[in-house]
Amino acid sequence: MPDHEFDDSASPIQNWNDYWSKIPALSCASPVVSQIAAHFRGSLAGKAILEIGAGSGRDIVALAKLGAKAHALDKSPVARERIAALAQQEGVSIDLYGDDLRRTPFADDSFDVVYSQGVVEHFRDIAPVIWEQRRIVRSDVGRLIIDVPQTYNPYTIVKHARMLLGTWPPGWETQFSPRDLQRIAKTFHLQLLSTYGWGEHGPVSGKLLSILDKNPWTATCIGAIYAKNA
Repeated sequence: MPDHEFDDSASPIQNWNDYWSKIPALSCASPVVSQIAAHFRGSLAGKAILEIGAGSGRDIVALAKLGAKAHALDKSPVARERIAALAQQEGVSIDLYGDDLRRTPFADDSFDVVYSQGVVEHFRDIAPVIWEQRRIVRSDVGRLIIDVPQTYNPYTIVKHARMLLGTWPPGWETQFSPRDLQRIAKTFHLQLLSTYGWGEHGPVSGKLLSILDKNPWTATCIGAIYAKNA
């Protein structure tokens, strides 16, 4: 297994340093926060939650504000600086890590929730990514959430066109259908509990695409909530 987090021909870490140094602050959390809150019926006090590839920090900071014991892992030092600044601004504490997400420093069954949003799709080989997340989530009531771009959406066409032109900021990314997420459950000995669709759009495209986002089979992004089989 290589020592760097991303294949250099796919999504090198410098792409992410550049991305997080330029993108403005994101105004609201993604649906993964409401999904986690709903699972615990709104009470996150004392729950150990880890975000893999935490990026802007908007989700893990929101979870910390709800009382979670928040942990964030991101290889990009620029991202970690942004997360630390946002946490300070919002008055919450977050433990930050810069380890390779395929070889984290955590013990087995460490977290009540392990989740990633917009991360898994940047790996050509997803196996070590998911096996590691499975290892560190609790076996009893723990939940593993994988939130990725969904295949059957106009976003996929635009993304691949920009990759061909060399203008896609991450460099490389794939996508997943609901059926792919079902296969992940079987391959990695997980139980698929539910899926959800969502997307973020500008004012012009939002009217059409928000309709597609209501169905996981046509949404821009799809999240899958798993439990770890014994």
